Amino acid sequence: MHFAADTAMPVLRGLVLTMLCFSGTAVDVAAQAPASISRATGLLRVPPNAGLERVPPARQPNEPSKRGIGRAILGGAAGAVGGFFAGGYIGAMIEGNGCSCDDPGLKGALIGAPIGSVAGAVLGAKYLF
Repeated sequence: MHFAADTAMPVLRGLVLTMLCFSGTAVDVAAQAPASISRATGLLRVPPNAGLERVPPARQPNEPSKRGIGRAILGGAAGAVGGFFAGGYIGAMIEGNGCSCDDPGLKGALIGAPIGSVAGAVLGAKYLF
């Protein structure tokens, strides 16, 4: 009984303070709304002769990329090399040292290296250089 009373009082106090804070501000904001804001829809009224300008998009969708094909090939090659080693390392770590053989992790490295190489080449061609 003592535990419930200790936890209920701060929650109740916080709830009452929150209601008091928000009840006063909601009335004040509604009373001081400018005349240019429509109360029914909440939209700003813009006069028809306001002279608004259309901002052009930063880049046209049909504009070719500034990056050349050579950079994409170089990025793909660098990503493939990095992905080969990273995939082999991760594959060896996933397989672990569960066997009592002379090459623990070799099977995982042989599976992970080509997967990492392909993933690295795709991501390298897309994002590197």
